[in-house]
Amino acid sequence: MNKLRHFTEKYYFLFLFIYILFLPIAHTASVQAISLALFVIFFLLFEYKNLRWKAILIQKKILFIFSGFLVLALISLWFTPDVVETLKEIKKELLKNFIVMALFFYFTLRQDNISLEKILYIFFFSLTFHTLYNIYTWITHGGFPFRAGGLLDNGGGERFGIWATYALAFSIALFFTHYKKIATICFLTSLLSIVANNTRATYVAVIFMVMAFFTLFIQNKKTKFLFIGIFLIAFALFYEFSDCLSNRYNIKNTISKTQMLLELKPFEFDKFEKEYGIDYSISARLAMWKSVILYRAQEPFIPQGYGRFVYGKGIQNNFKHEPENIPFDAYAQTHNDFFGFFYGLGLFGLILFVYFLYLHLKISYFIVRNTQSTLHKTFATFTFFGVIGFIGSIMFGSFFGDSEAKLFYCLYGILLGIHYKETHENLPSTSA
Repeated sequence: MNKLRHFTEKYYFLFLFIYILFLPIAHTASVQAISLALFVIFFLLFEYKNLRWKAILIQKKILFIFSGFLVLALISLWFTPDVVETLKEIKKELLKNFIVMALFFYFTLRQDNISLEKILYIFFFSLTFHTLYNIYTWITHGGFPFRAGGLLDNGGGERFGIWATYALAFSIALFFTHYKKIATICFLTSLLSIVANNTRATYVAVIFMVMAFFTLFIQNKKTKFLFIGIFLIAFALFYEFSDCLSNRYNIKNTISKTQMLLELKPFEFDKFEKEYGIDYSISARLAMWKSVILYRAQEPFIPQGYGRFVYGKGIQNNFKHEPENIPFDAYAQTHNDFFGFFYGLGLFGLILFVYFLYLHLKISYFIVRNTQSTLHKTFATFTFFGVIGFIGSIMFGSFFGDSEAKLFYCLYGILLGIHYKETHENLPSTSA
């Protein structure tokens, strides 16, 4: 039996490796689904009787969040403009992902440190491979102005930007180990990959990560104040000279028209581009976000449809008697997951979503500060900065779905497992 267990462990780690490696590759959903299914089957086949199923009950806050999302999502079926789309999102992006998170939680409980190291190696190899490939595609396409997106969204880069910041987060985590030379190399290649990605959301995510590092991880007050001073000076210089850049990065022009945000209706926001030279994508996003605020000011609580792709139809139904409040270009999604949850699930849904992200940061930061295990600290640091970057990205896009959400929930489950190990009695674990 022990030989058979050792044999199968190799296979479910192999399937986990395939799953993580293929997540940031477009049009490989079937490979991802099959590898995940085989990973789960092989793991449960030999660990089902050894799992402490009641351990999940310790995660009361997570269960509360899941229950809240589910109740609001089901209520939204009565109001959604697309019942089929909402049902699909409930199944795919809510139920399935929470089940995956729970499975990775149980999986982590059954692993010893050697096995947890293997998991870290899997993430390291996958992120490194895709980082190098992203740089390669950028170079082969001639560099700027091409926006590299690896094997996920080459030429666009918005989605791959999340993977680029997770790679940067992993390199930061390595600085807290004795692999500092490797960390330096990974950090520099990750920064180059982010430059190759060349998306505004990714740059904002990096700024958030740097700010979090200096404010939370640097204890020396002089260093903190020095960083804050340098950051403020750098921002002031960028603001002052941004009008020399393209409309995509001209924040001086955008900020100077802030008063117009209050005066214009969402239907009129195309004037930002036509008359004031503000980038079209910025104008469209601002129009959609204002329409959400205007609607939720009237009706803050009733869910309007769970899912990223119901906003476009929904907002037109909501304002059919006030067409001036419909964005001049109503996309299917809000291009901001915070506004997306606010519109789709109301104020309670937004609060749950923010709390869900906050809990992730709180748990990972707790582990970083209190663990005696370098392995646990490395993983917690990786997930902490990864989520910081993720938050920066989802402020400008509806990315809380598909492969990006799968990565998030997978890491969340492992983090919860490590947290359980840190705060409760040691569980019996398998040998790798």
